Amino acid sequence: MIRWLFQFLLLLALSLWVGSIAFFSAVVTRGIFAALDRPAAGNLLAQLFPTYYRAGALCGAVALVMLLLLFLFDSGSRALRFLQLVLVLIMLGSTLYAGWLLQPRIHQLRQERTSAPSKLQREEAERRFQKLHARSVQLNAGVLVLGVAGLGTLAVRKKT
Repeated sequence: MIRWLFQFLLLLALSLWVGSIAFFSAVVTRGIFAALDRPAAGNLLAQLFPTYYRAGALCGAVALVMLLLLFLFDSGSRALRFLQLVLVLIMLGSTLYAGWLLQPRIHQLRQERTSAPSKLQREEAERRFQKLHARSVQLNAGVLVLGVAGLGTLAVRKKT
């Protein structure tokens, strides 16, 4: 069987996904905010986020397919594969929610908080922006933690 290929592609997809989250969060965003003023940094990140979330969704889809194949055709622990499947489903769902629902709304609120006609509307847009931005950060942190846990489960060996 080509179990090794499924396992390799699963490991690759999870590693790229976790690595991209860590690198983007710890290096890219900090570097952008250090190099640019806040509005320019926000605009640049708004341009990068769709690609960031598409990459996460692609990694998640590959991981999900590989796990389904391993769940069906591998003689290893079904309980472990089920746990891995649940982790990846939560990660993928969180990524899709953050990228396709939250991110466009956050981008819209970023513009509204400076262009709304009244001070009250700008303050309301800022409040909603901060709330959704915090949710997005929490989701990304959750995906990172679950991804590290998922990678850890790949180190588990079946007893022989």
